[in-house]
Amino acid sequence: MILYISMAIENSKKLNLIGVILLLTATIAWGTSFFILKSTIEEVPTFYVLAIRFLTAAIGFGLIFIKKIKTLTLSAFLKGVTVGVFLTCAYVTQSLGLERTTPGRNAFLTSSYCVICPFLLWLLFKKKPKSYNVIAALCCIVGVGFVALSGDTGAGNNLLGDGLTLIGALFYAFQIIFIDKFQKDGLETAHLLFSEILTVGVSMLVLTLIFELPVNGISGYALNGEQLLKIGYLAFICTLFAQFAQTLGQKFTSANQSSLILSLESVFGVLFSVVFADEKLTLWLILGFIIIFISMLISELKFDPIKLLKRKEYDDTKE
Repeated sequence: MILYISMAIENSKKLNLIGVILLLTATIAWGTSFFILKSTIEEVPTFYVLAIRFLTAAIGFGLIFIKKIKTLTLSAFLKGVTVGVFLTCAYVTQSLGLERTTPGRNAFLTSSYCVICPFLLWLLFKKKPKSYNVIAALCCIVGVGFVALSGDTGAGNNLLGDGLTLIGALFYAFQIIFIDKFQKDGLETAHLLFSEILTVGVSMLVLTLIFELPVNGISGYALNGEQLLKIGYLAFICTLFAQFAQTLGQKFTSANQSSLILSLESVFGVLFSVVFADEKLTLWLILGFIIIFISMLISELKFDPIKLLKRKEYDDTKE
């Protein structure tokens, strides 16, 4: 009996380690996506890049999970479309923001979605935020203020880019809330992901045809080898693999573990941008990033200093 329990504990630890590794690789992949997407959309129209990225990922996902996709119902598809519309809006505003700001700023400002989520839940479903949510939001506002006040960083000094990125974070928060709602209602993860990714791809294709039609016809959409390599990386690694790794990894880890690991996306985003994209960091920008990251930790780990102080006062009175 003791041997059986010890083996079960050992297996649980191994699965947890696998989950942590999967989440960490997904987070690193997303961290690299900021500077790669930035360099790609400087050469290729934004919606065109996103259309290829998500349509390629949708086709890949459909081929891998073809048996599950065959059981997709209209109701499940429409729920996936709903989430896909939010994700489309998020990518449009985030990517347009990325054109006007640096990858590092874009990464950290995007990550503020985890602070926004509790207030959207309050607005949509009357779930009142906890005190730690309010503290996290105040920290995040201060951090965003430091980022906005940061010195001249070229394109990063454009407040329009930062503003668009924050709007993108708002749409990401909507996406997360509705994913959570639909999955709790019993929606199959494969159905949701396929419908969502396909919706983004088709939406981006429509936007491409409306806003980015080249003057020299279809030949204007031609891509060179380097551009194809970058978009392929974004499609297969940053979308298909990362989404799958996150979904599977969360099955083997606790909510606190997964949220803490995934919050590192913004840190990796800045790290890769500094190393590979020569992003310059000012003191104001670093302080802003640190404060925003602290706000994310407070929100995800449910750290409540007010409760701790009250508990300490109670313990002191008992003594």
